[in-house]
Amino acid sequence: MSRIAGGLILLPLMLLLTACSQQPAPVRAVAPAPPVATEPGQIELSEAKATMAPQNRVHVEVRYRFTKGKPDKYYLCEITFPGTTNVGARPLDTWEMKPEGVFKDVVQLNKPPVEKFEIRFSEAESPQNGYKMISNVASGPVQ
Repeated sequence: MSRIAGGLILLPLMLLLTACSQQPAPVRAVAPAPPVATEPGQIELSEAKATMAPQNRVHVEVRYRFTKGKPDKYYLCEITFPGTTNVGARPLDTWEMKPEGVFKDVVQLNKPPVEKFEIRFSEAESPQNGYKMISNVASGPVQ
């Protein structure tokens, strides 16, 4: 009799475990990634400024505007100082760029002094695939 009673106690437990394991997994809604443009963008740079700061730093600022495409890729802003080996490069993700705005950064100089600067933007679908320049070169004197 104890075998039957033990079996009757285990039967509801077995049914419960079987029923739980047959429930479908919950469905999770995943937002699709926004499409990435296949054509390269184009950025117009204007009003570029560079100002010397303490500790051999240069504050740079440039107004940018997408004239073709929109900010949906990876970007790289390169700042060079002609006639020197000083270079600044700032990678930017999609969310850091707007259709237009002002880009600001600080470059630490390895070998001062500098007199002139140049700024350019490049883009890539993936940073590992390399960047291609998509802007004019904005330049001017370092003040």
